[in-house]
Amino acid sequence: MSNAHTGNLIGKSKAAETPSVLDRITEESRRRAAQLVAISPSPAKNELDFAAALRRKGPMPQLIAELKRKSPSKGNLKEGLPVADAVRMYEPYAAALSILTEPEHFSGAIEDLRDARALTALPLLRKDFIVDVKQVDEARAAGATSFLLIVASLTDSELQTLIAHGRKLGMEPLVEVLTEAELERALRLDIAILGINNRNLHTLEIDMKRCENLAQLITERDRERLVLVAESGYETREQLLALPHYFDAVLMGTGFMREADPAAKLREIFGPGGAVV
Repeated sequence: MSNAHTGNLIGKSKAAETPSVLDRITEESRRRAAQLVAISPSPAKNELDFAAALRRKGPMPQLIAELKRKSPSKGNLKEGLPVADAVRMYEPYAAALSILTEPEHFSGAIEDLRDARALTALPLLRKDFIVDVKQVDEARAAGATSFLLIVASLTDSELQTLIAHGRKLGMEPLVEVLTEAELERALRLDIAILGINNRNLHTLEIDMKRCENLAQLITERDRERLVLVAESGYETREQLLALPHYFDAVLMGTGFMREADPAAKLREIFGPGGAVV
């Protein structure tokens, strides 16, 4: 096991002199967070348990369906797609929705989260580069059930603070890792939902073996305790059925958004009835 991480990013060359994609986006998020006005949102009441909602209930993992209008890796996907259209399309199939709120690289906004909450009772994940408790407060006030924490972007102290703050508001975060070192760090924390991303957020390259390779390093006891989420690169029913049973959920956005008819892609993967089975 490595020593406790204190902020040195893993997953890119230490010799790299220029900031990675993740570095740049995270720094932009820190600047935006510094401009936020502190608020005191009310804790969630009678909110769906995000972790429980994601637990696998059959041969297919549960779906976290993502509203992603564009991305650094794929460019424009569905620029201008109304939140209402995305919610209407995803709701019959999804156990939860992921709403990207990062404005510069993903064309998202916190208003998208508010709009989604007004339209659906499904659990909502705020997908952003969260670095500050004010962003967690903002997520809660907009109706989020959960929020993303990217281990590569945060120190252990920051992770602990953000996790604890979210729980005070009734929100359990999805903690995301890219590497073995980040997995070790995450497992030392008291987390309930662990995401493994096939995409290297520093280089944007995808390795479709990453989720399974890293999951195999997790003890059976921890695999049973944690809600495990596979992220990035999944596009077919066969891929989802091939995921080991200990993956409870899969997060998918690009695979739908890049299609001319995303609803047809949903039916192709999950069937015409809409049930996630």
